[in-house]
Amino acid sequence: MVADTDYLVVGAGATGLAFVDALVAESDVEVTVVDRQTAPGGHWLHAYPFVRLHTPSAYYGVNSLALGEDRIDEAGENAGYYERARGSEVRDYFAEAAERLVQTGRVRLLMGYEHVGGAGGREQIRELGTGQPHEFVVRRKIVDARYLEASIPATHPLPFEVAAGARVVAVNDLPAADVALSYAVLGSGKTAADACTWLLENGVEADRIRWIRPRDAWFYDRRHWQPLDQVAAVMEGISLDAEAAASATDIEDVFARLEASGRLAPIDPSSPARMYRGTMLSAGELAALREIEDVVRLGRVRRIETDRIVLEQGEAPTGPNVLHVDCTALGLNNAPATPIFQPGRIVLQQVRYLSPCFNAALIGFVEAHRDDDADKNRLCPSTPYPSKIEDWPRLMCTTWKLETQWLSEPDLAAWMAASRLNLMRALPDHATEPAVQKAVKRYLTHAGPAIERMSGWDRSGL
Repeated sequence: MVADTDYLVVGAGATGLAFVDALVAESDVEVTVVDRQTAPGGHWLHAYPFVRLHTPSAYYGVNSLALGEDRIDEAGENAGYYERARGSEVRDYFAEAAERLVQTGRVRLLMGYEHVGGAGGREQIRELGTGQPHEFVVRRKIVDARYLEASIPATHPLPFEVAAGARVVAVNDLPAADVALSYAVLGSGKTAADACTWLLENGVEADRIRWIRPRDAWFYDRRHWQPLDQVAAVMEGISLDAEAAASATDIEDVFARLEASGRLAPIDPSSPARMYRGTMLSAGELAALREIEDVVRLGRVRRIETDRIVLEQGEAPTGPNVLHVDCTALGLNNAPATPIFQPGRIVLQQVRYLSPCFNAALIGFVEAHRDDDADKNRLCPSTPYPSKIEDWPRLMCTTWKLETQWLSEPDLAAWMAASRLNLMRALPDHATEPAVQKAVKRYLTHAGPAIERMSGWDRSGL
């Protein structure tokens, strides 16, 4: 088969679909999306059964289709906050979003295909089921929506050895596993936190859980990430960031100030935390996780035997009645930054921090309304995912500068104001609230000095 298309998008996950959705809404183009999986949705197709969005559904997905009902939960650990879709709901949502794109008549969706490569505007794809090759003439650009593809426990190879007789399961298999006398959860991030929370919620006492944490992590308080009628809390959180950075002497001082203000928290306040991935917990989740006192901090797991866990910096005892739960996948990809807009190519990456779907849609809008790649990259610079606290200044400075820059572009500002993926879209509707006015004043007072101060840290090696 030889066909033609304006854009060939490689990857039908959240960012690929958010980009296509914005692009076809803003321009008269034909788009072909190819993905190796049998259905759209990316890593959500392999997510663990009890996973939920860690941010509200209200600003996740594609711009043209709401996810959920913008409902505030009344019970559970998320009580008082906007709903967070479960994994099954997210999978169904992306299936519907993809079908709606196909129904426009301008989007072709080819599942079960892989992009082989090409040159000179002629790209090769291959049908995985049959091996049949196909060629596409791409009139405009290839779009790489897999550059930051997530690594998840269900699909990643184990990074450690497992001896015969040791009980190890991926977090996906935890609900179906036989009940164990005790559990060892392996990993430092949000997946490990979710696994521990699930165990606690399902009747496993905290003293039956051992948590193998190579690094201690910082987590945001979820109350500062609520949209719509709770947007004042978002503005408060941003203003606390600026105030802390404007006054701090170094990055450790910033995080100490953010902890004191309630913006960020480690699970164990008595242990130094260096890991920062931008994830969040509710106050209830954090309190429950702090009940787990058996924490091993001896680096990453190297081998699990029937009677011991061998780690980078030592070992810990285990036994045949311990179920080891693997949560060690990298998650967000720390791929190096590369220009998003390149000759004949777009590489989807992060722009504004912690906003994957918004960023992809923003890139689609900019592609539709700007002609020069240098100008597009000015509006959409690549901002790598964070891994450690030293990454925080770069993320904050980039975001604060970009927000000011975007507001000076009338068409872009108008699009942002209407975008359901924009966490801040409801701010103008609440501008007269005292809490909003106080937070805005604090932010405007401190953002400039914070950027100047943190730029000095960057020059000194941070």
